[in-house]
Amino acid sequence: MSNTARLNETDAAPEFPALDVVAIAGFLLAAAVLTAVLVTFTPFAVTFDGNQNAGDLANQLGYSGLAAVVFAGHLVLSDRRVLLSLLRPTWLLMAAWLFASALWAASPDNAVRSALFTLLAMASVTGVYAFPKDGASFRRVLAVAALAVLGLSYFGIVALPHLAIHDASGSEPEHAGLWRGIYSHKNVAGAVIGSLFFFGVYLIRMKMVWVGLLIAGLALNFVLHTGSKTATGLLPLVTFIVIFGRLVGGRTLLAIGVFLAVLVMALLTLGTIFSPALDAVVQWAAPGTTYTGRMDLWRFAVEVWHGHEWTGFGLNGFWQSNVVAGTEKNFELSWDPRGSPNAHNGYLDIAISMGLPGLFIAVVMLVVLPLVDYVRIGRDPESTRLGDSLLMILFYLLLNSFLESFLFERANPIWMMVWFAVVGLRLLARHRVEPLGG
Repeated sequence: MSNTARLNETDAAPEFPALDVVAIAGFLLAAAVLTAVLVTFTPFAVTFDGNQNAGDLANQLGYSGLAAVVFAGHLVLSDRRVLLSLLRPTWLLMAAWLFASALWAASPDNAVRSALFTLLAMASVTGVYAFPKDGASFRRVLAVAALAVLGLSYFGIVALPHLAIHDASGSEPEHAGLWRGIYSHKNVAGAVIGSLFFFGVYLIRMKMVWVGLLIAGLALNFVLHTGSKTATGLLPLVTFIVIFGRLVGGRTLLAIGVFLAVLVMALLTLGTIFSPALDAVVQWAAPGTTYTGRMDLWRFAVEVWHGHEWTGFGLNGFWQSNVVAGTEKNFELSWDPRGSPNAHNGYLDIAISMGLPGLFIAVVMLVVLPLVDYVRIGRDPESTRLGDSLLMILFYLLLNSFLESFLFERANPIWMMVWFAVVGLRLLARHRVEPLGG
């Protein structure tokens, strides 16, 4: 490393590349963080109660410890410019509103704790981008985390089928035989592992062909075995729209197209309970559509929510409270809302818990600004291909969230994937150099 002691040819010893301890530490730490938030601290859990798990000791200790490690890593490994980029005003406003909504929740102490751990988990994800020395190291981080999730999930299918495969017990016997891997439900597995498919696409495009093909192939096969129609159907649709759209119309038109697709999905799902005309369109296209009973659940939630539009019921203040548990059973509904942990629609749950202001901030934060960031990222191959894959992940999960609730649930690995894509697009828009975080 030093040039102060040159050796002549007769004394020359074989040269070996110096071991970059900092780079190795950054890679290992980033890989550990991404693996932890995707595998979670309670793998092979057979139940999932949404934000109720804020009181789970394993999650509290796990995410607190993870955040502490990441904060320490930022002090040693991160570029100050990267850290400043993470202080986005809209993100800070969302954090403030998240805490504010916790104060008027039915159980403020639990809600504040949930908000705190949500933000700690979100902060942890930033280390995945800030710690790797360069793009090659970052790609290896993605490969390690993806293979860890896939390896554990397939291991569960073979060695722990009673945990990794749905059986006929519980409230959903119709799911018997469907794969869930390390996750609590087939729909969680479908969304997370479906996102890993886009990791594979990115790695293939960046010349890590065999690893990328392995990840994409294993992910696709697993998603098919989950039986999740939403996750399976969206994979080819999102891939085609992003790749074809960018090649034909460029980034700006693609971003507009993605926004319009999200808007159309909103109209064809939540829109149907507000507009008879939209409902008629959906019933004409697919007679008898109820989104597996979700429309009844949405109608119930909106009816009870009436009068709380501006503040909502507070974080975790609706489904996990007497507001729902104390209602009488409506035998006309195909889904008893008293037994549901959430609305099975992420946007509606934000509105119910944080009101219309919270929903507006969230849409700007998760939909509008990331699309603007995508248009602004650098034109070099590294930034372009990573940006495409992050957009695929975000687009895929934004559409998925119209039928599932996971937004701002810190123990939910799907939310971690959403936030991972949002942070990545932000940093790519601000830093146009190939080495990420360096």
